[in-house]
Amino acid sequence: MKVNEWLEFFRRHIDKTLFSIHDIVQLTGEDKDSLTVQLYRLVASDVILREARGWYANPFNPPSSEEVAMVLRYPSYLSMEYALSRHGIFSQRVHTLTLITTKLPYIYERDRATYEYHQVKRSLFWGFDNIYGIRFASREKAFLDFIYIRGRELDQERLSSLLDDMYLEELDMDRLKEYSHKSGVSFPVSLF
Repeated sequence: MKVNEWLEFFRRHIDKTLFSIHDIVQLTGEDKDSLTVQLYRLVASDVILREARGWYANPFNPPSSEEVAMVLRYPSYLSMEYALSRHGIFSQRVHTLTLITTKLPYIYERDRATYEYHQVKRSLFWGFDNIYGIRFASREKAFLDFIYIRGRELDQERLSSLLDDMYLEELDMDRLKEYSHKSGVSFPVSLF
């Protein structure tokens, strides 16, 4: 397809923000190898943006950073500081998207955002809602993930400083205790 045909293709699918190579094969009926070359050229000429390996942004309806986070490292869900900030628990504005995954940890630096993925074992990969394809930890699970990950990375003084910036009274203590028991992750009761 020519550039103007590609632009028309993306306009026709304005409701979709991200396309996998498999989506494009299905929607166009073209050969995957041919499409890969065409998409490479479109990216090289700044017509479209490749968000991740095999994933392309719709230039007429670009994906949010949260949507991109879901495809950079799959499976994953938004949690820890990012989710706590979005839930109104963490008082600081957070610029890094913090995520939990079962894959190896990784940090992606992108033009629009930084994505920080933390690995947990499969038995701890739960406690999130899927809202329009974006997996987001509940308040209590985001806090538990925060304690589990940051408790291993930070010294007690730095961890306490971060906890001082949180509205912990907004957490459901019964649910937090239930989640703590289910996961085997303990948190200092003295914090509350």
